[in-house]
Amino acid sequence: MDQMTRGWTGVVLAGGRSRRMGRDKALIGYRGRTLLANALAILRPHVEQLFVIGDPERHGAAGVEVFKDDIPGLGPLGGITTALHHASNERVIVLACDMPHVNEVLIDRLKTMHEPHHDAVVPQCDGQLEPLVAIYHQRCTPAFGRCIAEGQLKMARALEQVHALYVQICPGEEGWPLDLFRNLNAPSDL
Repeated sequence: MDQMTRGWTGVVLAGGRSRRMGRDKALIGYRGRTLLANALAILRPHVEQLFVIGDPERHGAAGVEVFKDDIPGLGPLGGITTALHHASNERVIVLACDMPHVNEVLIDRLKTMHEPHHDAVVPQCDGQLEPLVAIYHQRCTPAFGRCIAEGQLKMARALEQVHALYVQICPGEEGWPLDLFRNLNAPSDL
């Protein structure tokens, strides 16, 4: 373990229902490996702990620990809150499994922008948030828990409750790939 990974946990969110895709997105093959394996490979060089929020039976073959959502059916906010609960480090890098074009340069940029007083570091492009490839500190847990208790499950609303840094990163600008934040939701996206 080196200085760049010490104190960081990486989490792949693989617990979505995949209604539009019609099958488990995490297990879909894309460019030679599953979307889950791709997301794990993106995060692995940046963290000392790595796990998945998903279905232990379906995603257990990924070679890392898999945790079910603490409370099923709460969407990304529930998955992120579960990740913060299980992380052995205070700083957690979250990546949704259906964003295969996220690259290590983006992960490095977010880590570089993170300061000790930030509760979250979230990419945005002209106000459009990308909270499913972001950094969260365990200090977010109480605020996110209150949002869940109040039925406020939108990530933008939850982020208003913490000290979040929004980093302007727009696909197609400053050398960022056009498909950087593209997520795969339907068979036509493959």
